[in-house]
Amino acid sequence: MRGLINTAESLIIGPTIEPLDLVETKKALRFAQTAEDTLIDVWISAARQHFEEQTGRQLISAIWEYWLDEAPLEQREIELPHPPLRDVVSVVYDDANGDEQTFDAANYRVIAPAGPLCTRGRIVLVAGAAWPIVQADRPKGLRIRFTAGYGATPGDVPELVRGALYFLVGHFHNNRSETHEGSRTAGLEQIPLGFATIVRGFKYSALPTLAPQSSFIGGLR
Repeated sequence: MRGLINTAESLIIGPTIEPLDLVETKKALRFAQTAEDTLIDVWISAARQHFEEQTGRQLISAIWEYWLDEAPLEQREIELPHPPLRDVVSVVYDDANGDEQTFDAANYRVIAPAGPLCTRGRIVLVAGAAWPIVQADRPKGLRIRFTAGYGATPGDVPELVRGALYFLVGHFHNNRSETHEGSRTAGLEQIPLGFATIVRGFKYSALPTLAPQSSFIGGLR
């Protein structure tokens, strides 16, 4: 039977700003003191990274690279992680001699769904084009570099996402731990309320739907 192609990914250039502004976050926390500004900045970053890890999404624009050990020769599309996809920077591969080549952008088109709950983006071969032949037994022989994220500013991030991040930063600020003592029960209540529900919607709409399949039996050439 045909197997799946080995894939991996790497963050090349991370976001330069966070999706929450310190001043606005302190307003949400109803906390005017400046003594914990540095700590609140850390919590904002931690909240953003946690949301991205849980959902597989990219909030503020960043550059990623998606690696495949070979091209999916019998598939005309390659699905890219970390939606929303904004654009594809380059597609490079190691040819039969092991030399790096650039796959001409004229051979494919980019499909980049938009919206808060958008699905993963894709690159799709145009009519008459084919994926390049990658050197055999070459790990990460096909490399797709792309930009992902809702945009370059906090205002580009969906309000529902920013609301969830405020929940999480508020949890860090008020409790300094994952749980707190419930006021109506003797047990522990997990907070922030509603965070998991928001994450669930953004996670499932970002799940992969098109696994790259090897063209060789059992994934062997």
